[in-house]
Amino acid sequence: MAYPFRNQGYQVCNGNIRREFPSAVDLNETKQYLLDIAKNILIKQKSQLYPLDLFTIAKTEQKYPEMELFQSVSELYDEKWIVPGENITKDKVLESCDCLNIYNFVSVNPGCDTLDIMSGLKISFRKSLRNLEVLFKFGFIRARVFSQYYLYYLTSSPEQLDLVYRLSRKKTTAKILRVFLEKEGLFTISELARAINKSSDFIHQKFNRLVQAGILSQVANEPTKYQLNLTKKESQEILKHLKSP
Repeated sequence: MAYPFRNQGYQVCNGNIRREFPSAVDLNETKQYLLDIAKNILIKQKSQLYPLDLFTIAKTEQKYPEMELFQSVSELYDEKWIVPGENITKDKVLESCDCLNIYNFVSVNPGCDTLDIMSGLKISFRKSLRNLEVLFKFGFIRARVFSQYYLYYLTSSPEQLDLVYRLSRKKTTAKILRVFLEKEGLFTISELARAINKSSDFIHQKFNRLVQAGILSQVANEPTKYQLNLTKKESQEILKHLKSP
């Protein structure tokens, strides 16, 4: 299976796990206090920890005002630092080699599906799904359905580029986009066919898919020519991920 976006941007984790965001040191004092309580409970009991349970335990020590504790507990759960049903906190997720490997793979292969991850990292379906679930629950990645598949992206990835990323995983489509992105001009199907050494009929099929997705459009006063419907910032983002020819 080919990966047009694949490069050396991700590493398979070995014994030296690099630290990644988020870090608990960025939380205020009250949230750090609550997170420490949560970690101790999850380590010892390995049970589900709900907001009311954490609030009840924390307020018995009377270290902080109840309203402050209540607000901080709510925010910790809203920000997915603690997820009921998981026995780790958000700052520990990427210390797992499996989660880190998948996170890095998704980072440089936006729009990948579960089979891509299994093949690229050589891991089982069960392990892929379990770690994808953890990353999703804690807000590191998001998923969308496309052609009956779940596609994965980093949460920070711009949603308006989802289809561009996915379609660009096809080698010819990636070449078409690279011509538009690098030359920043208007092109006919014949011009693109010559540029990437493919038949016009074949390129026409690819163009239709890109037009349907709203990535390309015909120029109003020159209907034989096509333009790319991406902003300069979006174009730069796509170029970072396209594989070198």
